[in-house]
Amino acid sequence: MVKNKLKFFKQKKDIKEIVIAKFDPIKDWHQDRKGYFLIRLNRKKKEIDVGFSTNKHIITKEIHGKNATEICHTIISKKLISRKDHAAYLGKELCKAELALKYNLKYEQDSDLKLK
Repeated sequence: MVKNKLKFFKQKKDIKEIVIAKFDPIKDWHQDRKGYFLIRLNRKKKEIDVGFSTNKHIITKEIHGKNATEICHTIISKKLISRKDHAAYLGKELCKAELALKYNLKYEQDSDLKLK
């Protein structure tokens, strides 16, 4: 058995603030000025397909990749996203899509994965 070599050091100062996470999907949602993404699986090619759409609902780019990380990095490098909350949402959705592809689960954007 391999032992974990990471060491956690004892903190010398007290934590100054405890923050409770919260999110209201209606009140806290803001449209990204650059557009939005449509995500689907291409099981035949074993890849994730992403359509980038303007806010006038016109798909202007397609991004194809094997995993969430490469797609996220491509979207960021192409400067297709302007909001951090949108990037976080996209990372979560692409991770779900990657898991659905890997484990042959049904994927529907903005829905929970259904584990069999």
